[in-house]
Amino acid sequence: MRMSLNLIATALAMTVACNAQAPKQATIKSDEIAKSLIADKSIQIKNTIIEGDLDFSKAGNSFPINSKDSETQVNGNIYFEKCVFKGNVKAQNIRFNGNLIFLESEFEKEVEFQNSSVFGMVNVSKSVFKNRAIFANMTVWAKNNYFSEIKAGNRFSLEASDFQGNLSIMGSEFAGPFSLQETFVLGNLQAANAKFNGNTDFSMLNVLKRAIFQYATFKTEPDFSKSKITKE
Repeated sequence: MRMSLNLIATALAMTVACNAQAPKQATIKSDEIAKSLIADKSIQIKNTIIEGDLDFSKAGNSFPINSKDSETQVNGNIYFEKCVFKGNVKAQNIRFNGNLIFLESEFEKEVEFQNSSVFGMVNVSKSVFKNRAIFANMTVWAKNNYFSEIKAGNRFSLEASDFQGNLSIMGSEFAGPFSLQETFVLGNLQAANAKFNGNTDFSMLNVLKRAIFQYATFKTEPDFSKSKITKE
């Protein structure tokens, strides 16, 4: 009995020690991130909770592009890893001159990237989107871009976007509607092992090289009408 009690006490001590060593997530206000980007600084943030709405229109200098519209330029590289975004994340009419990376992060509210251009890589691999996520009317210039192994709990859209390289959605799971309608991919579209559990719209999709759907599953019949692809 004494030996059993000693073993239990040792196990409890080890558990407490492990918990004490677990890193505590830091917290940062979204306004502080915007201030760093306005100063043309690159950001690298890991294991952090982001409080408040992150609006990239407040993270750079704005320039008129015609008589009606203006564009905000964000010059630094953006890197988040294992972060939790408590508010909305929005980027409309933004020119990102560096990389746009969100790895293994969680988005609790809406994500909306529209009418923006990215001159670096876009990588949101292994991230979780609990609400609606829209990446529409974007132009992305990197050779490789990754929306791989993500989990999307609501509508997820890449519609009418222009990828000047390869696009990967390999191994991702989409619980709600998914759209690649009118999307252009200059390289390959990699969608192997993806799971589409809602309605899927691939109409007017244009992939210049290969579209790979090996072992992908569809809950409903996908719409490939008026698409131009070599599907595998």
